[in-house]
Order: sequence, then C-alpha cells, then structure tokens
Amino acid sequence: MFADQVVDPNSPIYIDRSVPNVIFSLPADAKPGISSFAYALGMRPQHLFPTCIILFLGLIAGTVVLSCLIWFLDYAVTSVLTPSGGQNHNTNINRASRARSPTARDVGENPSFVAVEEVRSLTGSAGPGRARISFPLAGSGGSTSDRGMSSQRAWWKLRLDFGTLHGSILHGNLVRLLILFHLPVTVFSCYQMTLPPASVGRASIVLAALSFAVFSILIPLHLVIRVRFTRPNKLYLQTETLLSLGPLYNHYRHGSQLFAVLFFATNIALGVTIGTGQKSGTAQSIVILVVEVGSALVTSIWLPWGAGASMGLISFLLCVARLIIAVLVVILSRAVSNATFLYSSI
Repeated sequence: MFADQVVDPNSPIYIDRSVPNVIFSLPADAKPGISSFAYALGMRPQHLFPTCIILFLGLIAGTVVLSCLIWFLDYAVTSVLTPSGGQNHNTNINRASRARSPTARDVGENPSFVAVEEVRSLTGSAGPGRARISFPLAGSGGSTSDRGMSSQRAWWKLRLDFGTLHGSILHGNLVRLLILFHLPVTVFSCYQMTLPPASVGRASIVLAALSFAVFSILIPLHLVIRVRFTRPNKLYLQTETLLSLGPLYNHYRHGSQLFAVLFFATNIALGVTIGTGQKSGTAQSIVILVVEVGSALVTSIWLPWGAGASMGLISFLLCVARLIIAVLVVILSRAVSNATFLYSSI
C-alpha cells in the first residue's frame, strides 16, 4: 500500500514525519480537507464562504455599475449628436412626408389637394394616426416652437431602452459570472452549513443556505427553463436573446441547447459531495469517480459540439484525464488521509 511505503525507511518515497513542515505552517487543529486548504490560503475555514460570496456579489455589482455607466454614456453621446430627436425622429419625418406626398392622379383630379395639404402642414393639424410635420415660416429664421420642444425633449425625456441591447449584454455578463462561480459557491455554501453554529453563527448558516438555494439551484433552473421554452430560431437569430442567454449554448450545435444542464448538475453533485463529505475522503472520492464517469458517458454520447468544431478528440482526452485523476483520488484518499504530513504538504 501507498501508506506503508510512505512510512517505510527503505522505500524511495519515505517521508520522515519528525521533520517540521516548512511548506505550510498549519495549526494543530487543522483537519484534512477544506480546513487545511483554508489555513494554507491564510484564512480560517469559516471565512471561506463569506470571502467567496463577497467576491461574487462584488463582481456582480461592479458589472452592473459599469454597464449602467456605458449605457448612460451611450445615451448622452446619442443625445448630443442628435439633439433634435435623433435619427429616428428624422426617419419618421421622411416616412410621413413620403406618405403625405400627393400623386399625379390626386393633383389632376383635385387641384385643391396641394393647397389643403400645405395648409395642414403650416398649421400643424393632422388626422388620427398621421405624423405631425411643421415647416419653418418665412422670416422665422428656420425655427419653430415644435422644433424647440423636440430639442428639449431629447434631453429630459429619457428613453429607457436598457431592456434591449444594453440590458441583454448585462444579462449575458451576469450569466458568465454565474458559470464561473457556480462550483465555488456551491462547495463553500455546503461546507458552511456543516460547521457548528457556535463557531460561525446561525446568520451565516442561513445565508449559506439561501446562497445555495438561489445561486446554485433556482437561478440555473430559471435559465435552463428559459432556454428550453425559447424557440430555436429566436435563440440563434435574435440578437438580444443571443447576448443574454448565449453563454449557456452559443458554443454548442443546434439542438444541444440543454447541454448546460449537465454542467450545472455536475457542479451541484461535486459541490455537495466536497462541501458536506469532509468526514470521509474515501466516500468523497468514490462519489466523484461516479460523477465523472457519468459526465464522460453523457458527453461522449451527446457530443453537443458542431461538426466543424473539432472538439471530439479534445473532449475525449479531457474526459480520460478527469477519469484518471478520479481513480487516483480513490486509490490515494485513505493513504493521504493517514499520512497527515504528506497531505498538508501537497
């Protein structure tokens, strides 16, 4: 066994436990697992979850503030460059002008048609559903009261288009942050719930439970449901949908949008196993091996990438590497747990 070779003086991998640990100065109460990991980072085990959630929420807040700033600058620059209502206002005027232009038949059948239209244009009166168009009168210097009102309205009438382009970009960035922090938040929130209330406080345990429920389960479930019940042509052709939900499926082929379910399910299984199974490293390693085998089988059967992505071989090699690591964890978990010095030095 590996543990016997570690303590055997004649073994080439013999480790003298009487030698002080010069790599990590772990305290005497450090336990194998996340506790030793926390002390190796220079913090207490009960501070892992608060640190992780503060970083996560801080990045979310920074992303929201930066997106709002970019949106405000976009609106301000647009308002400065187009003070009279913007390009859309001019486009509406051109469309309405074309719609109200008399044809040759109208002029021939009704000579007073042009005069009536000119009077309507000068007085600004229009029928229901028509655009109101005002032309400058002689001697007015090319300005009217309507033009002044529209110029002022462009500054104070804030058009909240944040739910379209900028909102979709912000949503997509938040989804990326969730993908990056999904596994750490799951691991540390589960570990925080296993700590005694006397050392961490009940409020911290409740916050960990809420974080696990919201960030690890509810929000991923909501995103997956949105992808599931959105039309495929909207997922791949509509810009707003692709920007907001694209990080979940844009690197998969058409028809494999729900492959993100495997990602979230694997993270939840690994996070719960690592966070709550600190008392038995062998049990943890066995569950991790089972999860990795299932993930490799589903990935090999599903093959969500497109034909020209060339991800088949890369995915296979990654799955094999993860399986080898999981098998080594199963083999060495008991030996590493027994050899305290070796475990704390790795």
